[in-house]
Amino acid sequence: MKKHSYLSWISGLIVVILVVFAGAYFFSRSTSSSTNKKKIVKVATAGTIFPNAYQKGGKLTGYDVQVLNAAAKAEGYKTRYTTTDFDGIFGQIDSQRVDTIANDIGITPERKQKYIFSTPYNRETTNIAVKNSATFKTLKDLEGKTVATSGAGNNFIKSLKAYDSKINIKVYETRDQAIQALINDHVDGLLYSRATLSAIAKHQKLNWRVVKGDASAAKVAFPFKNNAKGEKIRKIINKGLKKITKNGTLNRISNKYFGYDVTKQLKK
Repeated sequence: MKKHSYLSWISGLIVVILVVFAGAYFFSRSTSSSTNKKKIVKVATAGTIFPNAYQKGGKLTGYDVQVLNAAAKAEGYKTRYTTTDFDGIFGQIDSQRVDTIANDIGITPERKQKYIFSTPYNRETTNIAVKNSATFKTLKDLEGKTVATSGAGNNFIKSLKAYDSKINIKVYETRDQAIQALINDHVDGLLYSRATLSAIAKHQKLNWRVVKGDASAAKVAFPFKNNAKGEKIRKIINKGLKKITKNGTLNRISNKYFGYDVTKQLKK
C-alpha cells in the first residue's frame, strides 16, 4: 500500500470514529435533555397567600410550595411554577397548562366530581383567633361580636355563616387590613383557618390564640386533571408525600410555618 493511500485510510478512519463519538455524545445530551424535560411537575399558584404560597425576596415559597417541592424531589422530579389569579387557577389544569395547583386547595364534593386529588398534606378548618387578653373561649362566645376576614365570599365566611349566623363578619379588601383591625381592637376576632391563624401569630409574634371549635373542616391536597397523565403525576406526588411524611420532612415544614405537627391534624 502506498504511503499516501495508507495515510488517507487512517484519516478516514479517524473521521468516522469522531463522527460516531460525536453522534453518540449529542444523542446522549439530547436524550438526557428530553428526560429532564419529562421529569418536571408544572404547578399553578396565585402566590399571594401567606403562609401557603407567597413571594419572599422575589422568590416563591410557603408551606404548600415547599411540601410539593420536597415530594417531587423525593421522586427525582423538579417543579416549575406559573403564577395566576385564583379565579382562573383551575382553568390552568383544565387546559393542561399545568399538572397541579399549590394554593391551599381544599377537597370539596364539587371539586371531587371533576378532579382527582393527592394524599392530603394539610387539614383546613374554619376558626377564629382572638387576643390572649380576651375572655372568649369558644366560637359560641363570639355570638353578637364582630370578626374580620378578607375576600368577599371566601369559604370561611360561608362556613361560619352556616355554623353560627349570630357572629358578625366584617370583610376587608386585604388580609393585612383584617389583621390590623384585630390588632387595633376594631373587631373582636380574626376569621381564617387554624393553620393560617397560627402562622400569622407565629410570624408576627402576636399574643393571639385560636378559640375552641371548628366551624368546618376539609382536607387540603394537590388536585390533578382526571385523565391518564393526571393519574400518573398524582402517583408520583403521592409516593413523594409518603417518603417526606415518613422521614419527618413534612413535620419540619409544618412546624416552620404553623408551629405544630400537621401529621397529627391529618389523623382527625
